Amino acid sequence: MESSLDASLNVFNEGLLTFKSNLDNVLANIVQERETLRQERDQLEETRHAFEEERLRVAQVTANASEQVTLNVGGCKYTTTATTLRNAPAPSLFNAMFSGRHALQPDENGCFFLDRDGRHFHDILNFLRDGTFSYPEDGADFKYLLELRAEAEYYCLSSLVEQIDRFPFSLTRVQRAVSLNSEEGWVYEERALSDEIVISVSAPCQLMGIGLCGTVGAFTVDAEVSQVDAQDFSWDDRRLGAVSQSFSKADSHRLLLHKPIPLQPNAFYMISAIIKGSQSSCCEECLSAVVASGVCVTFHPWESPNGTTDLRGQLPELYIRVINPPT
Repeated sequence: MESSLDASLNVFNEGLLTFKSNLDNVLANIVQERETLRQERDQLEETRHAFEEERLRVAQVTANASEQVTLNVGGCKYTTTATTLRNAPAPSLFNAMFSGRHALQPDENGCFFLDRDGRHFHDILNFLRDGTFSYPEDGADFKYLLELRAEAEYYCLSSLVEQIDRFPFSLTRVQRAVSLNSEEGWVYEERALSDEIVISVSAPCQLMGIGLCGTVGAFTVDAEVSQVDAQDFSWDDRRLGAVSQSFSKADSHRLLLHKPIPLQPNAFYMISAIIKGSQSSCCEECLSAVVASGVCVTFHPWESPNGTTDLRGQLPELYIRVINPPT
């Protein structure tokens, strides 16, 4: 009887020790959770305080949106407003600088210094004011355009970069025609049919324009560029751009696109043109591949509705631009 009681007492004591150990663990977990909650509460309070400070700064900037701001850009001073500097969509440098989220300190003369070339900044500032780039369409100072493009990239003004890229700087001529038949000529039919070529490129580049044979008099061109299916060139995957233009007898036969069209390797592109005019020359003995500025442009076999092929037609050359030439 006594041994049975001792055994029961031992079991009870062991259970009590286990219960105490479990209780200690529970209490330790509660203490740890309370400490974690305290740390999270402190962090949340710090975040709330930082957010309130930022809200007040942004509210102050918004209230003073028309306040004049003077920038010292490489020694050239420009005065504008905070609103103008925030006109460009994020992630522009100016939008970030004058959003109110950063504490900016002007120098002793009240200017914010930017260590960039100030000669170009008037075009940057005018773009921020109205979103347009005022440069003559026939302007040929491509060195200035390239310098301005570098500034626009620095300030993260992607829309200005896009407008600059419309100008035909760094053009490379891709001449596929070995000969030009001007004696037999090409007589346009009353029913307008498209002249087409299919190309691919070995490296990324931009299609800037198309060279035309032209006619003995005035003519008009409706051109279109599409990405086509690799297995069936007659199937358009995506329309990339179009341009229409009228030419006089004295005009150059160069048709530039409204904006560059990116071309990528492992893709196929169709360039089509409906030309209306009088008798024209016709390019013949065209090359199947031309290497220009390190990019190989391949002209693939294709017969257009106008009856021309990859070996002859009305599109003797292309104009591409390689911004980062292959090494």
